[in-house]
Amino acid sequence: MIDYLSPREQDDLDGAARAGAAWPRVVRCFLDGARLLLGWDHAHSEDAIARLAGIDRAGVRAAIDEAVRWCVTHRLHLLGWQEPDEAWLYFMAVG
Repeated sequence: MIDYLSPREQDDLDGAARAGAAWPRVVRCFLDGARLLLGWDHAHSEDAIARLAGIDRAGVRAAIDEAVRWCVTHRLHLLGWQEPDEAWLYFMAVG
């Protein structure tokens, strides 16, 4: 099972962040160094992602969407579900 980002993936995140993209900060919410924090035990709400990533609330959904697209191209899954109170929670998975 993949549970670490490769050096190339780390470089990809770093380059996109240097270019001003917000989505790498979303992905970093689910990392401990290069290690992926997998499973719903490490889930974050949109509000928590916005706070942890330093993204304004208005832009967090777009940043999450971009992070999801990047993850899919790297065989990662940034998945989400909607709680009964309408809040969305997201977690990282591989496979």
